[in-house]
Amino acid sequence: MDKQTPHITRVYDLELQQARGMVMTMGGLVEQQVDSALRALFEHNAELGQSAATGDYKVNEFEVKIDELVVQTIALRQPTANDLRFLFTIIKIITDLERIGDKAEKIGRLSLALAPVLDGFSFVEDLRAMGEQVQKMLHEALDAFARMDAEAAARISGEDLEVNQTYKKALKELMKHMAENPNTIDVSLDILWCLRAIERIGDHVTNLCEYVIFLVKGKDVRHLTHEDMLREVTG
Repeated sequence: MDKQTPHITRVYDLELQQARGMVMTMGGLVEQQVDSALRALFEHNAELGQSAATGDYKVNEFEVKIDELVVQTIALRQPTANDLRFLFTIIKIITDLERIGDKAEKIGRLSLALAPVLDGFSFVEDLRAMGEQVQKMLHEALDAFARMDAEAAARISGEDLEVNQTYKKALKELMKHMAENPNTIDVSLDILWCLRAIERIGDHVTNLCEYVIFLVKGKDVRHLTHEDMLREVTG
């Protein structure tokens, strides 16, 4: 499914193009929300933190509108197998995008209190590296969807392994800090939530990559190892 075949009804083609465009717009909003949340956390920018915390309603509105468009298209156009795959994939993609937005919203709210004290923790650079990595993955995954590039999607999904390794390293240091400084437990738990939220964004981006592969290749790779995924895509 490298590209969609034009349909007899031009309105149908326009609906599919509209759905694709709305997904990309929603993805752009989520990218901005994640960027604002992470910059608020690491740059002590309260305005960006507030923006990330209050901007999630725009993402949610797009999810509802895209849902409605897909349901309407299925009901009116009785799409064939390839088009159904496209429409169902869109529903899955926007669900994960919405969940990424939820994570960014929470990071944005927590950043207002955490940003002034975060630099005092030894693992802050690991946290920052994770944030930069998941931002890069998100941007590239959306680009892979736009280009219908299954091989790029498979490669991007493998980057989550590095995110997970950094997460485990930072988590170990945070647990050690909590054991040695029980008086900072409240702050440490908020940091733990941010750490976990960034790691989960990586997981959701991995899901996006798997959906792109399914869309392009028609292969369900959700439960494969990364090596097997690459073999499925390139083979």
